This record gives sequence, C-alpha cells and structure tokens, in this order.
Amino acid sequence: MRSVLNEDQFTPFGLWIRQYLRKSENGLSVTNLDYILEDFRNKKIMLLEEKQSKGSLGYAQRLTFKVVDQCLCKIANDLNYEYWGFYVLQFPLNANMPGPGMILNEKIITSEQLVNHLNFIQKFCEPFKL
Repeated sequence: MRSVLNEDQFTPFGLWIRQYLRKSENGLSVTNLDYILEDFRNKKIMLLEEKQSKGSLGYAQRLTFKVVDQCLCKIANDLNYEYWGFYVLQFPLNANMPGPGMILNEKIITSEQLVNHLNFIQKFCEPFKL
C-alpha cells in the first residue's frame, strides 16, 4: 500500500486507489489537483493547489503538475484562452480558511488580494515555477 500520512485527508475512493494501484517506484504517480478556476465568459483559466499547514508540493506532484501546466499553456492559445498559470496556496499552521499568513506562490497574500486574483480581476504574483 502507498504510504498515507493522514487517512482523514482522503475519500474512501482515494484510500482504495492507494491500496490497489501500483506505487510510484513502479512508474505510476497518482495525485489530485485541488481547483481549476475558469472565467468562461472572458476565456481565462488557472490551476490552484491548496496546501494546509504550510505544506509544499511533493516531488511526484511537482512532476505531474508540470506536465499538466505545460499542456494547458500550449493549448490555451489554440482555444483563445488566457492561461493565468499554476498557483500554490499555502495556509499557515492550524488555519484552513483565508486569513493572515496565507502564501500564494511564495508571497504573503491578504484575503482581498486572494479574492481579486481568483476572480481574475488582478494577478497578485507570477505563476508557480514547476
């Protein structure tokens, strides 16, 4: 079975995947992307990964998200979309809602800045470098 640090963070299906699918050392990486935000009227799209307790991307996640990011970047133009990029939102220890201490792509961000960024009003920072 794949290692699971905290089983509470997974759905029953997520636990099943970790039990029955082959491990990454055998060539299979399994990760989930938290959010795809799309402004379909203005044709804008971005990816957002949420990390609790100042968590960071793992090695396998970074590799997988790099492929997804590059694919979306290349096809967005063909679809007449503006791709805003890939973002990592880190919450401070013991916090799981927007508030003081949040970090978006390694920059401290306020709740108001986060709302504007996620609503495609104003970019707060550059996309995450994968």
